[in-house]
Amino acid sequence: MKTAVLLSGCGVYDGAEIHESTFVLLALSQKKLDFICTAPNIKQHHVINHTSGEEMNEERNILVESARIARGEVVSLSKLDKDTISSLVIPGGFGSAKNLSNWAFKGQNGEVLQEVKDLILHCVENKKPIVALCISPTLIAKSLEGTDNHALLTLGTSSEKSEYNIAEIHDSVSSVGATTINKSIKEICVDENLKIISAPCYMMDAKMDEVYANIKSAVDKLSELL
Repeated sequence: MKTAVLLSGCGVYDGAEIHESTFVLLALSQKKLDFICTAPNIKQHHVINHTSGEEMNEERNILVESARIARGEVVSLSKLDKDTISSLVIPGGFGSAKNLSNWAFKGQNGEVLQEVKDLILHCVENKKPIVALCISPTLIAKSLEGTDNHALLTLGTSSEKSEYNIAEIHDSVSSVGATTINKSIKEICVDENLKIISAPCYMMDAKMDEVYANIKSAVDKLSELL
């Protein structure tokens, strides 16, 4: 059994956050937890020039881009055997809200990619631990909307510096049935009942070592729940 690491491309503005993704793989490796990287084999929403922030006139594939982080070892989400995974980790980056869902554009009124939703529901229903980092808890909340499972989640705190409106995001997440709690970059949120761990990471104005420590704490807790 392996931990599935769900990637959403490569690059913070249009895919998976590279630091967070790499720190996840490092933390899993340090805990001697086998993992398998996976991503949807579809076109990503758009391509952003990471030096200027401007949209580029080209197309890229989420699976192909995710392979850059996974050093080529990534499987299409549609071919992932869910019965062979023990847990799930979803790094952040705008890809979670643009490629795995359309939360970045429609907020709580949007949708989660069906195969992503199916994977999340499989883990929750089978009590397989999930770690959702940065903006990725929105995927959990939206996937569980309308079910009897109401996750406890965090996307950070308004009491510390962030370029995002954490209170507003928490309100949106709460509107689809989840419960939110403020957590700093030095803290993680654990829903013991559903075995869901969330951590703010780069939702906060954090340094690289702080983000790594945040992710390591989340993966350490994941290991305890297995």
